[in-house]
Parts: sequence; structure tokens; C-alpha cells
Amino acid sequence: MRLVAMVLVGLAPCAALARTPPVPCPDVRFVSDRSLAADGQTFDVVVVGADGSVRIDGWCDPVAARLSQTRKGTLVRARWDACGGGASRVRLRARLDPPACTSAQGTLRARSRKRVVVAATPTRCGDGRLDASSGEACETGVPCAGGLFCVRCVCSATTSTTLPGLFEAPNPWNEDVSGLDPSPESAAIISALENAGGWGNGNVLQIDFGLQLLHVDTATPFVTFVESSGYYSPDCDPAFPFPLPGGGAIEGQGGYTCNTAGEDCHLLVVDPATKRLYEAYKATIVGGVPRTRCAVVWDLTRSYPPSLRGEQCTSADAAGFPMAAMLFTADEVAGGAIPHAIRFILPNERMRGGVYVHPASHAGGPSGGADLPPYGVRFRLRPDFPLDSLPSDGARVVARALQTYGMFLSDGGNIALTAASDAYTTHTWDEVGIDSHSLYGIAVSDMQVVELGPTIPLTYDCARNP
Repeated sequence: MRLVAMVLVGLAPCAALARTPPVPCPDVRFVSDRSLAADGQTFDVVVVGADGSVRIDGWCDPVAARLSQTRKGTLVRARWDACGGGASRVRLRARLDPPACTSAQGTLRARSRKRVVVAATPTRCGDGRLDASSGEACETGVPCAGGLFCVRCVCSATTSTTLPGLFEAPNPWNEDVSGLDPSPESAAIISALENAGGWGNGNVLQIDFGLQLLHVDTATPFVTFVESSGYYSPDCDPAFPFPLPGGGAIEGQGGYTCNTAGEDCHLLVVDPATKRLYEAYKATIVGGVPRTRCAVVWDLTRSYPPSLRGEQCTSADAAGFPMAAMLFTADEVAGGAIPHAIRFILPNERMRGGVYVHPASHAGGPSGGADLPPYGVRFRLRPDFPLDSLPSDGARVVARALQTYGMFLSDGGNIALTAASDAYTTHTWDEVGIDSHSLYGIAVSDMQVVELGPTIPLTYDCARNP
């Protein structure tokens, strides 16, 4: 089955484009259940790229797009004098809804052809339509050959759902720092943290398994949330449709209801089709309506600038990080490697007050002395740490990740490390031999500070990046 894909790609910078909105929903493949090219296709795929022109693969060559902002989204318009199959005077008009990117709606016209209504949603693994251009090798009803298993539409020799890190693009959390020298300030910072009491919760490197990492599927509804009182703006994104997978749950809960007055209530959802990560803080559902104090969308294909989403800007994580990017999972451990840094937290009084360092873009309420670790610092487990001293192979997998990628100081609290719950993974923590005590043998003195940049005074005056 041939796919017909429209791709929005960029235009060269010029004065005229300075007034246009950003290209909407880059790299998202929207699928229609009817033919756009009028050639008997059962579906067509609209792909949004990054630089401002539009093409319909196999039919119309790239032409410059006109973009305009409306209250309901970004309007994309393009025209072709001629396309394949003798088509002429082809006109596209479609409205997209960034940042959620849940739909593309509009019309396609061509001379001597009936108008086609464009009503498309992102192509997804499990929708029954094999989209090889998005990397799908199998689908519902389209099995793998050679006895391989279809795992998230990729043919695999096993049924593991382990992913090689959420972000496809280079970012600090997937940077290998095993070969870097310790920072000149490393010894002083580690000593100050030891003197202040070390890790929280009695100075043990304990693991918290309360965060749930959910995944969007073809049945997932997107519901526009209500901004709760005190919504963090402009740090967080204005209200948009947020995915709520069936059977999902908020941090530490059995469903989508959470006591936001007394708990953090994080909600983390990955959409593999659109390559987006949705994260919310103080999230709950009241009367069927989702509410949150902060919700953001991360582009999993983007390399973010040093200040991430913006200097002095928070996210669902106090440091401004994407939380899910640094959660380690039972599936990763079962696969033998964690391909990213890990998130860790300390009590507020054991973090340097009034500052943060990149790649953090914000800090919560740190109140400690000038030699303590600042928000955003990267700790790395010393390379000569005796891995055999840990109680299980699973614990050693985590330790090797700490030696390779390290861990970033992300929030204030008492339980140092955060891992994903095994409620939504193929493997369980029991299966891989990890519990909350598995890393107790790692002391503060076993850590080194690497890549410590200059401190940035904390003002809380968020300036968002484009």
C-alpha cells in the first residue's frame, strides 16, 4: 500500500517570514482515512517537517507554504500549478493544533476533481496501517517474517519493550560522560554534601518507584485540561489537549484522581506516534475534567538549547527537566543497559541556595550553603567503584549507567533516586532483582561532579525559548 505524504519543511530566513508563526507539528505524520491524491489509496499521510514548504510525496513537488496563526491553531496553505497524474491547480488548506498536534483538518482541491475533506490524526503503531516511512516494520494484521515478534511495530527477536532512551536527538541526559575529568570543584561539593548529612532519608541512596510512565495508543483520548489556580505561566504551556491513556494513573495513584493539596501528582505520557512527551504537575481529574498547575510538551526529536525551554523556566520538574527522560525502568534493566542519566533529589537545605547551573533552567527552593551542590549539577559514580559489592545484576546495571551518564539534581525531597513504576512495563522490579534498598551501598563519597558550568542567579523570571 503506497503512502502519500505531505511534508512541511523550512523556508530560508527572510524578513517576510519574521511575522509568520513557527512551523506547526514538525515531523508528525497525520493519517487520513481517505485518498488525497484521488488514485485509489485507502489512506494518505500528512507529515509536518521543520522548514516551511509543503510536498505531497509521489504526487506534488515541494512548494513554499503560507502559515498564519488563528485562535484554533496554525493555518497551512499551499498551491501547486501541476502535480503527478495530470493534476493541476492543486490547493491545500489545513489547520493544525500545536503543541498537542492531535489533528490536521481542512480541504484539498484540484482542477476537475471533487474537493477532498482533510480530517487526519497522527499515524500510530497499532492503527492497522503499516507506515514504513515512520519506521514501522509490522502492524496489526501485518506480522513479522521469520518468526520475529512485533514489538511496538518493530520486528524483534524478543518481546521486550525496552526503548533506547526517549529522546532521539543528542541532549545532556543522553551524553556519555564516562571519559570526563572531575570538576575542579568536585571534592569541595562532595565534602560539603557529606558534612550536611549526605543523601536524604537517613543518608541512603534509596529508590522511589512511584512515578508512572504511560504510552498513548490508538484508543487514547486527548482532553483539554483546565489551568488550576496558580498555574505556572509563562513557564508552562497554555491549556491544550492532554492524552489520558485508558487504565492509566497519576504518580502514586491507582487512577487519574490525586490529592494535589498534599502530593506532587505528576502525570507522564509518551506519544510514540508524534514523538512527544507530555508531563504535568499537580494533576488530577475533577468531575471528568483534568486540572493541573503545570503542563508541558517536549519534542523527542529536538536537541534543546543550554537553557532547555527557557532561562528561569520550570517544567513538571522543579529544575526544568523532562522527568521521563531520566526515569530508569525495569525493561531497561532487563535489557542490560540504561542509555541515559538518572534523576536524583536532595533535601532543600542540602542544595546551594539562590542559584542553578545548566542544563537546569530553574530551581525550586534550595536553601543551603555556597559549597553545596546546585540544582542541575551532574554527579557521576566513580569509575573504580566495586560493582561486585552490589546485591544483584540489576543493581549493577543501574550503577554502570551512573558511571556512564551520571545523574542530575532535579528537585527537592528525601528519597534520592526516581525510577518508573513497573505497573506499565513488560518486566518487573522483582524480576530484575531491584528494590528500594538495592543501591544503599553507594555513598556520597563514591560520587564525582562533572561538567559543572557557571552558576546562574535564581530570579524566577521565566523567558521562554522559541
